[in-house]
Amino acid sequence: MLEIDLLQGGGGWGRDRKSPAVVSGVGARRLARDGWMIGSSLMIIASITLSAYFAVSTRGRAAGLEEALATALADSAHSAALIEKMRMLEASRDSIAARAAIIREIDARRYLWPRVMDEVAGVLPAEAWLTRLAQLAPLEDPARFEVEGMTRDNFSLTRFWNAMESSPFIRNVRLISTENVSAEAAGGEAGDLYYFVLQAETENPPPEMLDFVRVRPGSSR
Repeated sequence: MLEIDLLQGGGGWGRDRKSPAVVSGVGARRLARDGWMIGSSLMIIASITLSAYFAVSTRGRAAGLEEALATALADSAHSAALIEKMRMLEASRDSIAARAAIIREIDARRYLWPRVMDEVAGVLPAEAWLTRLAQLAPLEDPARFEVEGMTRDNFSLTRFWNAMESSPFIRNVRLISTENVSAEAAGGEAGDLYYFVLQAETENPPPEMLDFVRVRPGSSR
């Protein structure tokens, strides 16, 4: 007699076959496990790639910084050399300027006293004569000088004083002292003489009052 088991999950020849629900669950678990492994692998690859990129980028930046530092040091050394050279040039220029100023001062004073003596002699009256002309202070500007002399009367002394004051090269003429002496005591003829002492300062005249003359070698005025 033939018997057929119609109950689900029962015994018989169909007991070894798996249901569709069981097959689907197993496939889902395998798929989830494989996806996790693939994702992990991708993350590891991405991490390695980023690490390599950052390493290369950091090395490039370090090399760039080293190059920039070397350039800055070279520029700094070059700038320091230029600054030192400029200081040396400035010191040399100051030295040259100081020497030029001394030369100009010497050149300006070279003709000072011949000019003063020429002015004093040009305004000296016939009734007077000089016994001494001297500079008072060598380093003063304007230069001061003193004139000593003899005259036969006070009128000649007054004319001499006023004439010196009128000179464009002389200013601030002052009478320091005057004394009546006998001519015999001074070694002259009989009569009275007046000994005087004047002090004055030199003055630079306006340029339009100066007469510039070109002097050629071998020529004479």
